[in-house]
Amino acid sequence: MHPVPQSSEPGFNGTDPAGTGETAADPALRPLLSFLRRPLFATSPPGRLTVWRWLGWMCLLILLAYLSGSLNQMLVHAFHWPVPARTASGQFLTHPSWAAVAIMLVAPALEELGFRAFLSTAPAFVFTGLTFFLGYGYLLIQAEITPMSAAMPPAAVFARYFQSFWVFLPAGAVSLLLYRYRRDAVLGFFRRRAGWVFWTSCILFGAAHTSLYVNHLVWWGFVLVLPQFLLGLGLAYLRASFGLRWSIASHYAIDIPSVLGTWLYLTASPSGLLHKGLLFTVSAAGLLIVAYGLVVLARVARRSW
Repeated sequence: MHPVPQSSEPGFNGTDPAGTGETAADPALRPLLSFLRRPLFATSPPGRLTVWRWLGWMCLLILLAYLSGSLNQMLVHAFHWPVPARTASGQFLTHPSWAAVAIMLVAPALEELGFRAFLSTAPAFVFTGLTFFLGYGYLLIQAEITPMSAAMPPAAVFARYFQSFWVFLPAGAVSLLLYRYRRDAVLGFFRRRAGWVFWTSCILFGAAHTSLYVNHLVWWGFVLVLPQFLLGLGLAYLRASFGLRWSIASHYAIDIPSVLGTWLYLTASPSGLLHKGLLFTVSAAGLLIVAYGLVVLARVARRSW
């Protein structure tokens, strides 16, 4: 049995300084900045997240993604990086198709299982997550070795996406063997090296999205995934602090509205009412996101979130 590391922060050792009746014996309840300095995993995240507070996290993540995306544009123009007008993933996500809908319905959940399920010390989450993580690691390497062409039709992208999932069978076998013969060693590693596990998860999640910007392996493609890295960072914190269901819900809340909104905007007539309505809706939502995102950012800076 491995002891959970302790901290001198208020509320960390089971105290309740706010008088709320809740204890914070679990390290996952620490504010974001404190958590990032020293990530620690719990057997079961005890944090209770209200919908309003969850919306605050969403606004902050979207705001950071937008700001980092703007920085990307500045870097591309400053260094003249040859970002292609069309990438395979960009083509797929901006052109409505049933194939894209099918992948969008499963991809956020699968990515959360692959990159964040194991941010825990509970054996069921660790070893299930390792199965998907090993599988996604292989898919990431395969995508860099044999990248998709921007001219590939959505059906071909769909087929390639799901045909690659055979790798989860051997990955599951490896995870099962680790559970059977090295369970305590693996769980001990996740307790002692939580920081390494956490940051590796965030970095690889960002790296897996290079195909949004480039069609082949180039070093600056990894610079351009800063928005995805920051989103992954926030999702990883939500998963470790409040549970996998919240990171999955957050991933869907970010991905699906943005893709559906893009589809509607691209297919609407520029002079039509739908086009104007979308512009108004997006502008109003953007103002609300910025406003609440800045409020949450200030709270994070004060280490109250």
